[in-house]
Amino acid sequence: MNFKGMKWLNFILTIIALFAIYTFLDGRLNPALSNALLVILIPIGLLSLMPVLEKSKNDSEQ
Repeated sequence: MNFKGMKWLNFILTIIALFAIYTFLDGRLNPALSNALLVILIPIGLLSLMPVLEKSKNDSEQ
């Protein structure tokens, strides 16, 4: 399988899951907690982007 494609698939599925969590909890939380939820979910989305952007060891050795 294409490992780079799997990284992108993992990232896209993570973003979809985070959006679903936010959409599900948005109407159920107070506005202050909704902002806290965003503060928690955005870094998780950014952390899931890190493996996609970093070069693998095999790419840098060639």
